[in-house]
Amino acid sequence: MTAKILIVGIGNRYRGDDGLGCFIVDELKKQATHDVEVIEHNGDPASLIDLWQGRSQVILIDAVSSGAEIGTIHYVDLRQQALPDTFQRYSTHALGVAEAVELARVLGKLPPYIIFWGIEGENFETDAQQSVRLRQAITALQDRVLKAINTEIGESQRA
Repeated sequence: MTAKILIVGIGNRYRGDDGLGCFIVDELKKQATHDVEVIEHNGDPASLIDLWQGRSQVILIDAVSSGAEIGTIHYVDLRQQALPDTFQRYSTHALGVAEAVELARVLGKLPPYIIFWGIEGENFETDAQQSVRLRQAITALQDRVLKAINTEIGESQRA
C-alpha cells in the first residue's frame, strides 16, 4: 500500500545549501509513521510527476535563492498558485519543481494537496558546507512539517 502522505526533500547533498531538502528528510525519516513516506529526490520534473501520482498529499522541500534574507522560510500552496516569479532561480536545478508543478497542472496531474516549503539559501557551490545561518531555519521547518503531517493524519483518521 502506498503511503497517503509523501514528503520529498529535493536537492544535491554536495552543493552546500542545495542539500537542505535532503538533510531535512534524513531527520523526518526518523519520525515518519506508516502513513508517511519520506524520500530524497534530485528534482527531475518528469520523475517528480510520476512520483506523486496516486498520492493525496505531497510536501516538497527545497532550498531557494530568491533574494530574501538567508534562512527565510517560504510556504506555497501549489494547488492555489505557482511558485512566485522571484523563485525563477530558486535552486541549482536547471529544470525542477516549478516546471514539474506547472506541467502537472496543465496535464491535470497535481495531487489534491501539494505544498512547497523552501528555505532561502546562501551558498550553492560544489563541495561547499551548509551555511551556518540556515541551521536554525532547518530546525524550524522540520517542526512545521511535522506539525502539518500530524494535523493531516489526525484529520484523516477522524473522517
